[in-house]
Amino acid sequence: MRDKTGQKSALASSRLKVGTAIREKRVAAGLSLAQLADRIGVALSTMSKIENGKLSTSFERLDSICRALDADLAEFLGGEGIAVAPPSPLSFGMRRSVTHPDEGTLIDAGGYLEWFLASDLLNKRFQPLIAEILLDDIADYGPFTSHSGEEFNYVLEGEVEFHTEIYAPVRLTAGSSIYFDAEMKHAHIKVGDGRCRILGILCPRVEPAASASRDFNSLRVVEAEIAEGDRSLIRKTG
Repeated sequence: MRDKTGQKSALASSRLKVGTAIREKRVAAGLSLAQLADRIGVALSTMSKIENGKLSTSFERLDSICRALDADLAEFLGGEGIAVAPPSPLSFGMRRSVTHPDEGTLIDAGGYLEWFLASDLLNKRFQPLIAEILLDDIADYGPFTSHSGEEFNYVLEGEVEFHTEIYAPVRLTAGSSIYFDAEMKHAHIKVGDGRCRILGILCPRVEPAASASRDFNSLRVVEAEIAEGDRSLIRKTG
């Protein structure tokens, strides 16, 4: 496993920023620490460590927290989020976000170092990130990752061994890619001693804004508003 020694200061700062943002959002929502812990299914001590920047936070767990607090992921990434209304047909084409090298928001995700891109934009349709894979033994991974939506990975550097609960492991070299349903439990490990990085595109499932039963353990997006005339067209052509 490649250690995080060279990133210790940046990771500590990142964990603290994320934890502070979560605490502020929780307090604003009128929830106690225990209530939030219960909603996302973790121990009270774990939630406390997250808020105090003492524990790394996986994308899967951040998803759950976003759902529990009805928040956008960008609100927890330490950037200056551009507060805009959810996308509608009239607002398409009006936004942009530029991320230069070394400007991504760094997140300590345990077996990964993840740089979230376009973290200044709220209400994105998908979340792009660069992930460096640190583990080289699947036995060290722990429980496989699972979150709502679909995911695309493109290997930028090194070689990845991709595991799922259903398929046999597959190895992907630089230039290879994989698209998969992210609810399927999955894990990445690197092959060899060299650096291993992937581009990840995470696309949540579209679901209604209001739901009788909320699932706080999957990523939420609100479907863009469609004019009635457009709905008619979709029905005719769908």
